[in-house]
Amino acid sequence: MPKASTYQCPNCNGVLRFDPASGHLVCDFCGGSFEQGEVEKDIPVSAEAVERQDVAHVKTVDEFLERAPWAALADGQAGAVAYSCPACGAHVVADQAAVTAACLYCGNNMLVSGIANAGNVPQKVLPFAVTREQAEARMREHFEHKWYLSRRFDASLEHMQGVYVPYHLYDVDVRGRASYIGYHEDHDDEHTSKSYNAMKRAGHASFEKIPVDGSSKMPDGHMDAIAPFSLDAMRDFSSSYVAGYLTEVPDETAEECLPRAEERARNSFEQDLRADAAAEKRVDGIDEVVLQETSSEVKGVSSCVLPVWLMHCAWDEHQMLFAVNGETGKCVGDLPIDRKRRVLTIVALAVVTFVVMLLVSAAMQSVDAEKGRGVFIGGIILAVIVPLIADGIFRGQMKTAVEAKTAGMSYAGEGLVVTERWSTGKFYMRKSKARSKLEEEGV
Repeated sequence: MPKASTYQCPNCNGVLRFDPASGHLVCDFCGGSFEQGEVEKDIPVSAEAVERQDVAHVKTVDEFLERAPWAALADGQAGAVAYSCPACGAHVVADQAAVTAACLYCGNNMLVSGIANAGNVPQKVLPFAVTREQAEARMREHFEHKWYLSRRFDASLEHMQGVYVPYHLYDVDVRGRASYIGYHEDHDDEHTSKSYNAMKRAGHASFEKIPVDGSSKMPDGHMDAIAPFSLDAMRDFSSSYVAGYLTEVPDETAEECLPRAEERARNSFEQDLRADAAAEKRVDGIDEVVLQETSSEVKGVSSCVLPVWLMHCAWDEHQMLFAVNGETGKCVGDLPIDRKRRVLTIVALAVVTFVVMLLVSAAMQSVDAEKGRGVFIGGIILAVIVPLIADGIFRGQMKTAVEAKTAGMSYAGEGLVVTERWSTGKFYMRKSKARSKLEEEGV
């Protein structure tokens, strides 16, 4: 059976844990406090570490709960490793990706091997700065001012655990070019007309430390949405920082996670290149992208573990997972929508909007019958549009665990560099004319 080790207090032999408030290892038994390095211990790794097994990537909260980092794994289950607790000798089973594990019998936090080896132990660590109590308070704040949340809602906190989640960090360069058809709108009292011009843009951008979680157990929406972390504040990895918390090494390789990083970098580049075209003089918007080419090159990959508080809540047959950024306290997670409250809100907004526009229409018909009828028709349209817009806003408040589609704040240096700007300057009444100008330019 593989061996496990633990940090013990030099004064009383109690179990030590990392304290975010002081940045020291503290003992809850005698109150001892020790600086980094005073009680240093390495992660137990060896050439006999368990072979990595391919595992399915979770997509839903239910899937996560079945493979939660704190879940007690049955002996012999695929991906499980058995250890002997150094404190009480109990038989402890941990996930193969675990670096730290908790004994269910005495609560001892152990350093374990699993698939940890000299090649996959993280290079950097961002220590916890948010305490358990602060994380729970942030979660409670997350419940406030949510219109679609039932007024009876009172989540029962089933489990809460501080977890160091493994991330791969990617440095990516992107290059590309695109051609656009822009438009300008002219308005008069009765009509709106559009005219079109053609544009080309080319450029490049560099991104640093795009974070992609390397744990198959972690829902990507939660892990992406709690960003950003202060990646420049990371420290060299030391097992003393992870004492008292669950910690994992990645069970998804940097190569497996790379497509997500490249896609996010390209999306950010394309989005900002389009925005540069949309800022062209007199352009009111982009009608279409005629041609787009992008290429990406990975300049570097590093690894780290980032602090996350995970909280599982249950309410009215709903299973909910919340993630709190262990550095900033940002909380994300999906809340249950009260269907009755949602229906009543949509109906009430539709009725109120229609009645208001009906009164306005009646007042205008006494002055101008034709305009009054136009307002009445507009009122019917608004009675549909207003509730739909409000519904989208209220639903967005309830679902905040969303996968990242762009590189976020990972731009390096000066950000987007536009190397070519070209446009017809002149606007044409027909879109086909603008497109033909691009063809003349060899697009």
